[in-house]
Amino acid sequence: MEIVIQKTELINFLVNQIPEAQQEFTSLSSQASDCTIAHKLAEVTTILLYQNRFRAVKHCLLAAEELLLHGGVAIKTFIGSVYIHRISVLIDRADNRAEMLEYLLPRDLRSEYNRQLKTCLP
Repeated sequence: MEIVIQKTELINFLVNQIPEAQQEFTSLSSQASDCTIAHKLAEVTTILLYQNRFRAVKHCLLAAEELLLHGGVAIKTFIGSVYIHRISVLIDRADNRAEMLEYLLPRDLRSEYNRQLKTCLP
């Protein structure tokens, strides 16, 4: 039986997985939508990347991958669309941070990124 991370556990999961952004996630309302939480995760990842806090970025990426693999249906959808889109925008900038971000991508998150990239190409 697979463990599924439900909406009620989502904020606590992110607080535990990304201690560097604990305040950002605890400030979210418990009524925040999955989409809002995915946007916040993408925002936190972006901020940490521009602060060159790569260990914290890795924590964000691992949390996103875990949600992609074990989240509820809505969570998987928003991670697969919102979060991957924001990551792809960062990677497309083709600077040193983008190279580091691409290097840090966990396997399943990288697979989803590549799948979406190939789907968009003519």
